[in-house]
Amino acid sequence: MSYYSYKPVFLLSMLKNMDETGSAKLADVAADFAGFYEDRKAKGLPPEKKTCIFTKGGYTNRDVEQLILRMPFRRFEDMHAVHHAKQLGTIQFYKALFNQLTEDDFDQIRESSNEALRRYFGEE
Repeated sequence: MSYYSYKPVFLLSMLKNMDETGSAKLADVAADFAGFYEDRKAKGLPPEKKTCIFTKGGYTNRDVEQLILRMPFRRFEDMHAVHHAKQLGTIQFYKALFNQLTEDDFDQIRESSNEALRRYFGEE
């Protein structure tokens, strides 16, 4: 099985772009998601594995949205944590879950995601 950094980057992008109801526009999450990898590339760091669209380049916003929905989003959807409102162009936390989460929980998710990225990229 091949692992990527997509799950923590997705969580960070989702948290950064969600509103007070736990909903975010997929296009905004995708732009932030791609921005993470473009920032690594601009710093002379490998964005991801060689087979990744961010390493290859030439991708579109739609490509990024499809990657998110196919890979990290699906895992969280399978856990009944998030869902995709296609007609609205949004992704959102399930209300029951979102209402249980506190700002401390969100901070812990951010911290865990950043730590996972440091480990993944060998930057500990």
